[in-house]
Amino acid sequence: MVNLKKLKVISSELSLLYVEDDEMLRNQTHQLFLQLFKTVHVAEDGEAGLSLYKNFFLDTNSYYDIVLSDIKMPNLDGIGLSQAILNINAGQKIIIASAHSEKDYLVNLINIGVNAFIEKPFGDNIFEALYKICSTFQKERSVALGNGYYYSAYKKSILFNNEEILLSDNEFKFLELLINNANQHFMAEDIFNHLYYDKVEKEFSLDSIKSLVKRLRKKLPKDLIINSYQSGYRINLAKN
Repeated sequence: MVNLKKLKVISSELSLLYVEDDEMLRNQTHQLFLQLFKTVHVAEDGEAGLSLYKNFFLDTNSYYDIVLSDIKMPNLDGIGLSQAILNINAGQKIIIASAHSEKDYLVNLINIGVNAFIEKPFGDNIFEALYKICSTFQKERSVALGNGYYYSAYKKSILFNNEEILLSDNEFKFLELLINNANQHFMAEDIFNHLYYDKVEKEFSLDSIKSLVKRLRKKLPKDLIINSYQSGYRINLAKN
């Protein structure tokens, strides 16, 4: 079962637009979402939600990661809102919240490309649906390291089965260097200079680089980081 803590690991850097006309439910759920997402905007109906959607792009040059909307709303319902948003951004992830009595609407929503549905009233189902959607972002914005490990650039961490393994600043910088230059080798001195480029007074230490690699290897799949005496270190993504 997905809980709030597990969901937060993969949702905390994402943005959400929540559209709901029931004021009490909107306020209560808004407080929950503030614990999970980096950015949460709310709207009281589809018309206001569409306006927020367009303005968010104008302000940030990006779309919300997720739109969660009720079906039955005044001014513009969830079907109309979904259609309008998908006309703007065909790749938008949309979740629709619906009461059991509103299931007749779902066929139309599936046909226009809505990703998921949550039945109201909310329970654990809301965590399950959000976790599934957020996991797709994790895969899209991460580098697969093999054996269930993913490197997440935006979280500066490694994920194993969606559990976060934190990296130190230098571990992150070193791993990022290897991933962004996957076909290159780096000698210990090159790595040292990359890590401490802004500390010219710091003297090169081979032991510090060896220690860094040793610590990082304990957090990674076996043989992901390989090295040779002559060529240096590189990342071995091809076999993972």
